[in-house]
Amino acid sequence: MDVVDGQGTQAMNRPPDPKTASALSGGPPPQDAPQSRYVPLARGQVKHALPTLGENTATVVVQHIVMPPGGTTGWHYHPGPLLVVVSQGTLTHTLASDLSTETATAGQAFVEAAGLEHGHVGDNLGTEDLIMYAVYFLPAPDSPLAIDMDLPRPGPAGEPDTAPHP
Repeated sequence: MDVVDGQGTQAMNRPPDPKTASALSGGPPPQDAPQSRYVPLARGQVKHALPTLGENTATVVVQHIVMPPGGTTGWHYHPGPLLVVVSQGTLTHTLASDLSTETATAGQAFVEAAGLEHGHVGDNLGTEDLIMYAVYFLPAPDSPLAIDMDLPRPGPAGEPDTAPHP
């Protein structure tokens, strides 16, 4: 494991801190050790198992998203999958493939698949801020979080055409 601290020093290459050495070795922490705080950012129930979410992942990014009423993400897709937890409000998610809509409310979590074929737009049609936490599983260190796409146009059979257009 390669751990880097805030000064760019690999923590694994330094001698152990006497305050944490006993905790790392399984012993109780010293009496004067500061207490850690763990603050849950969001909690949500997923509808489906997540067996392959982290496959082919080079970088993980966590993002706190606040979308005001009337806000939108614009049409886009993702180069890697992401896990989203809605903490407040309601997300209206429109899929480019068939223009169907889904909603996710506070306490719900969902996965967005990667690729142009999974393009979508997210809107806050509610009256309060929409607050979400997203964990992006990116295929490369320099991958963007999202890639803009054109508004879907009707295809030959009246179905949405998600191919990029100039």
